[in-house]
Amino acid sequence: MIFKRPELYHGQSQKRPFFEGWYHKMSSKNGKAFVVIPGIYRSGANNNQTAFLMFYQGSSGRVDYIPYKVEEFQCNANSYKLKLGNNYFSLERVVLDFKTEDLSVKGEISANKLNPWPVSLIERGCMGWYGYVPTMECFHGILSMNHNLSGYLDINGDRIDLNQGVGYIEKDWGRNFPKDWVWAQSNNFNEPQLSISASLATIPWKNYEFSGFIVGVQYQEKLYRFTTYNFSKILKIKFENDTLFWVIKKGGLQLEIKIKAGSKSGILYAPDKTGMVPKVREYLDGELSFVLKKDGKKILDKSSGQSAVEIVGRPDRLIDNAIKG
Repeated sequence: MIFKRPELYHGQSQKRPFFEGWYHKMSSKNGKAFVVIPGIYRSGANNNQTAFLMFYQGSSGRVDYIPYKVEEFQCNANSYKLKLGNNYFSLERVVLDFKTEDLSVKGEISANKLNPWPVSLIERGCMGWYGYVPTMECFHGILSMNHNLSGYLDINGDRIDLNQGVGYIEKDWGRNFPKDWVWAQSNNFNEPQLSISASLATIPWKNYEFSGFIVGVQYQEKLYRFTTYNFSKILKIKFENDTLFWVIKKGGLQLEIKIKAGSKSGILYAPDKTGMVPKVREYLDGELSFVLKKDGKKILDKSSGQSAVEIVGRPDRLIDNAIKG
């Protein structure tokens, strides 16, 4: 496969089925969280294709899905610079200008001091060498673990100040989402320059399936990586009382994670056989706590009740495959 950076648009070939979406999470200084997702979808079962924009307000759980004509989706071939209707998206800047029957959103948000997962020929972003396997049903990229925000959102005339806020950007593309996954992300801690992203998903592989994982802890200038492809080992894992308990080891590093869904959720749209449908429950008030140790000594011991959390499909199948291993 030709090497292509994760942030770039991968859908020029017009293959079907196909989807691609960029996930921008933005949190204000006082903890208000918003998610904006521009994307495109092409069905493999019929002629349906659409561009779209999702806007998720964490304080209310409201998700608005706005379809666009594919002609209104214009993405630069050499960099992530996307025009969608009157909206604009890049790694460093988001401009929103859209309306529905009862929602009007305008805003301009800038991002600086981005922290992307490193990309090289050897490690193709957070998927490592799996990013080169053309038969993967879903590809994943972490475009910034943590960055500073400035700007504002006007929502039905109410201004949200995003100055001194924090942001996170990731994306997915491919044929379909996994059938099971647990995902959590937070950079809302009482510690500056700290962010964690953790995902565990069912991955089909030839004639069987396994649970693949990608976990990163960005602390100041260092990214601690625990992934399937870098031979990190799961020491313990269980799911009970809607909570995932997870211990991973990589060399002298050990990470203990606890992930629990929050109390208020929104339903995000995701690709299905014939269209984009509402089926992914996401919380922006989830609980995420972790302890990072090096050679038995604690480096970090943090928790946040302002975390994005998704628990989709069958956690029992995820855990069984992870234990088998």
